[in-house]
Amino acid sequence: MRAMNPLYSIKVKEIWAYLKTQDHLFWLINIYLFFEYVRPQTLYPAINIIPYPQVILFITMVLFLLRPDPVYIKNFMNRLLIIFFVVVVISSIMALSPETAYEELPLIFSWLVIYFLIINIINTEDRLLVFVLAFLIYSFKMAQFSFRNWLRAGFDFMGSGSGGGPGWFHNSGEFGIQMVVFLAVSACFVFALKGYWPRWKQCLICLFPLTALSGTVSSSSRGAVLGAAAVALYFILKSKYRVKSFLVLVVVGFAVYSFIPDQQMARFSSIGKDSTSMSRFVLWERGLDLISRYPVLGVGYKNWVLANEQILGIENIQVPHNIFIECAAELGYLGLAVFILMILYTFILNSRTRKMLAQSKEDRKFLYFLAYGLDGALVGFMVSGFFVTVLYYPYFWINLAMTVSLHESARTALGLHEGKTVRKNRTGEKVPHPPLS
Repeated sequence: MRAMNPLYSIKVKEIWAYLKTQDHLFWLINIYLFFEYVRPQTLYPAINIIPYPQVILFITMVLFLLRPDPVYIKNFMNRLLIIFFVVVVISSIMALSPETAYEELPLIFSWLVIYFLIINIINTEDRLLVFVLAFLIYSFKMAQFSFRNWLRAGFDFMGSGSGGGPGWFHNSGEFGIQMVVFLAVSACFVFALKGYWPRWKQCLICLFPLTALSGTVSSSSRGAVLGAAAVALYFILKSKYRVKSFLVLVVVGFAVYSFIPDQQMARFSSIGKDSTSMSRFVLWERGLDLISRYPVLGVGYKNWVLANEQILGIENIQVPHNIFIECAAELGYLGLAVFILMILYTFILNSRTRKMLAQSKEDRKFLYFLAYGLDGALVGFMVSGFFVTVLYYPYFWINLAMTVSLHESARTALGLHEGKTVRKNRTGEKVPHPPLS
């Protein structure tokens, strides 16, 4: 068995020493993640002088493309993502309002760029560990911000939710989903590495999943709570010790239940009957109507509002509040099929990653259990996303990127890239795949 990876200890000294050995691309992709999730430019308007995420992303992309003798990660997910992007472009061309679609194309293009940068830069176990740790710390910042707001309210019901700060996760529903993703990944992170930490550090980092739970409840989002329950159920089904896991879930569930305000419990008892539920049913019916009228490519990327006005004669329409109906209504069954294929292949790829690692004699707990964490995050996203319009938010696209990065990091850790001929030099001669950075 190999010696313990020093980064497993999660010591600031070790992580900083590792960071100082890394190239500018690794630093840039982590700086991008910081500006995208923490949004200091919004928290401090005085520094909000340029679009930081876009500028950092552009610089990273340019420097990445200018690398000498570049090597690119190959994965079937790449093809699916490109096909999805092509469907979006064709749907935009055929849209009710191509101009409306073209204005929003930079959004989906940015996720395509981010995905390819992450999978090609975050390509080793150490890099992935640092990247995931940063992701968890930024999510923890949102969670503790939410907890403070909930504490000020006396742990009472907050109609608009406790919020997670500016940016993608400002609204309660979106923040709640991020907490569900945070819960799944952080729980597996703690489970994989807790044996390498002293007791005080175990208690400290266990605050990650605990605050993820509190953030889920304080978000006042029913969809988020259902997503967290789905994550817990998924982990039980995947556990070797289902009875023990179920008993732990009962204890945790009872603790969470005791903190849920009465008004929020009343909202659960009225699911399917209250005005919010009824309005969603109406929106879903309208979405199904649009799908039946435009089954192949939909009404056009980002044309939902316009379609409701022009075709259904409805003004001041809300968003569809369902990622699957949003996808099918705007991109047709073709777009929905590719979207579902990406979901299925995420589970397939994580399963393959676990099988690879299970056959190794070396200790790769972090990589192995992260595959479960990313699966759980996707389960939570799908369940919560059934009630919110978040298809083009970071959750799904960052999860795709980390899934492929995890698979490639596992292959690198197991030495499966060594000696592989995947490229030619300038004279056309095949040469071995160089070691990944």
